[in-house]
Amino acid sequence: MIMQIKEQILAIPDLIITEEKNLLTDNEWNEYIEQLKVFVVSYPSKEMMIRQMMNNKNIDSVLKNLASIGEMLKDIHADEMADEIWRRLTRFDKSKPDRIESYVSFLLSNVSTLSIDIQMALSTREPNAAFTQDFDMPRESRIQKNIMAVDDDPYCLYTFKAAVSELPCKVIAVNSGKEALNMLSKIKPHLFVLDIEMPSMSGIELAKTLRKQGQAAPIIFLTRVATMETVQECLQLGASDFIVKPVNAQNVAMRISKFL
Repeated sequence: MIMQIKEQILAIPDLIITEEKNLLTDNEWNEYIEQLKVFVVSYPSKEMMIRQMMNNKNIDSVLKNLASIGEMLKDIHADEMADEIWRRLTRFDKSKPDRIESYVSFLLSNVSTLSIDIQMALSTREPNAAFTQDFDMPRESRIQKNIMAVDDDPYCLYTFKAAVSELPCKVIAVNSGKEALNMLSKIKPHLFVLDIEMPSMSGIELAKTLRKQGQAAPIIFLTRVATMETVQECLQLGASDFIVKPVNAQNVAMRISKFL
C-alpha cells in the first residue's frame, strides 16, 4: 500500500518532491505521510479562523496566520506555494485591505484544493470503473460528453460553463437536486458536478440518490470546505474529484479534462 500512496503523492503538482524522496525508506515515507495527515487535520480550523478574521477586518491577525500557513506548507514540501506567501507578505499594503482579502481568499481556495488532493491520495482508491475503458480510447474517437452541473448559485454555474467552454462537452446546468433528478429521464450524463452546500437537497444527498438509482457516472463535488469529514463522506460515495469554490477556470478545465 505504501507504494500506491507514494505514487499518488508524487503526482500532486503542488508538492515539490525532490528526486531524493524516491530513495527514502518505507519508514521515512511513513513519517512524511504522517506530516501530510497532520496538515489536512489542522488546516480547516486555520482556514476558518482566517476567514473569521477577514470578516472582522482584522488584517494584522490575518497576515500573522497567513505566515503560519506558509510554515505549514513548507513542512509538507509545498515550497512554491509557501514561497509565494512570503513574497506577498513583504508587499502587502495594509491601507488596501480589499486587495489583501482578495488574495487571501484566492490562497485559501488553492490550499483547500491541495488538502483535498492529499486526502484523495491517502485514500488509495481505484479509478472509477465506469470510465476506465473510455480513458483508453484514442482522443479523436471519443464522443462529446454530457456534464450535469448542479448548483443553486447561477453565477457559479455560469463560471463553470465558461471554464469548460473549450472542452469537448455539453453542460446541462440545473439549480437543484430535484430538478436534476427530473432531467435524468431526458438525458444520460457522463459526468456529474454537484455542489455540496445546497438547500433542500445537498450534493451529498443527491449523490446518494443517484447511486441508488444506478447512476454510475463519475461525480465531482463542488465545495467551499476541505474538512476531513466532508471529503471522506464524499469519497465513500465514490467521488472522483473535487473543485473548490470560488472556482478557478484553469483548475476546473484541468480537472474536467481528465474525464473527457
